[in-house]
Amino acid sequence: MKVDLNLFVVFEAIYCEGNITKAASALNLSQPAVSHSLSKLRAHFDDPLFVRQGNEMRPTVVANNVVADVREALRQLQICLAQSKQFQPMTSRKSFTISLHVALEASYLPPLIQRIHKEAPWVNIQSSRRVNRHELENKLASGDIDLAIDTLLPVSDNILHTQLEKDKLVVVARKNNPQIKAILDLESYLAMDHILVSSRSAGPSIEDFELARLGLQRRIGLRCQHTFSACRVIAGNDMLLTATETTAKMYAQLLDLVIYPLPVALPDIDMHLYWHTNLDFEPANKWLRNKVIQATPAI
Repeated sequence: MKVDLNLFVVFEAIYCEGNITKAASALNLSQPAVSHSLSKLRAHFDDPLFVRQGNEMRPTVVANNVVADVREALRQLQICLAQSKQFQPMTSRKSFTISLHVALEASYLPPLIQRIHKEAPWVNIQSSRRVNRHELENKLASGDIDLAIDTLLPVSDNILHTQLEKDKLVVVARKNNPQIKAILDLESYLAMDHILVSSRSAGPSIEDFELARLGLQRRIGLRCQHTFSACRVIAGNDMLLTATETTAKMYAQLLDLVIYPLPVALPDIDMHLYWHTNLDFEPANKWLRNKVIQATPAI
């Protein structure tokens, strides 16, 4: 019995999205088309494959048993197709989307765009808002984003990643801050007001989480979305900002701020580049990954 390979693309999308409507959107197909493909697959396997529970389509035992083989087959097919065509940066008009934390844009985008425009003047880069870690795999699998740059996250074997940099945390303050003596000690650090930079409206930062593990707590006086805004605020008052050294050096030089060592031992921040295993050998994605690695800010 012949089986249309496109049916397995639909199968993987439903498995990944857990919803027929979302799978249809990811594949740029109509919902009836996806439902029709699922009907054919059910007939082929003589199994429902997915069972509706509320708004989700939960995989059956059969679906769970075959998904790994289906994904491997699709991956091998994509590798063959990718290797059969070359990516020509100089003439390509391809658009790429990179999921990037707002705090990283200022340090990553300038050197990246500079490199890309030299080799690929017609390529378009879109920096999207940071993807929630629970959605990362689905977004990479569906092609909503091509790459993601984020801290070290727990991911499945379907997501590949490599470390870009290891950056330590430091403290940024204005010059001649009357609350800071010759050095910034832990007692002063915890007593002063802090700015937390986050795209989320609530929840602790990495440094707050690590401080809590040590039984320590700081006071957040302002929560904002952009590091530049935070540094502009600091330039005019006595608040503190805890940031990576790369980011701190950039804004301290620009706004004439002072950098102090963090007065407590917290883990370094590991930044990683993420991509889907299906695109590991895809020429365009591989080219972009290399550009990101080459453009990684030096500590």
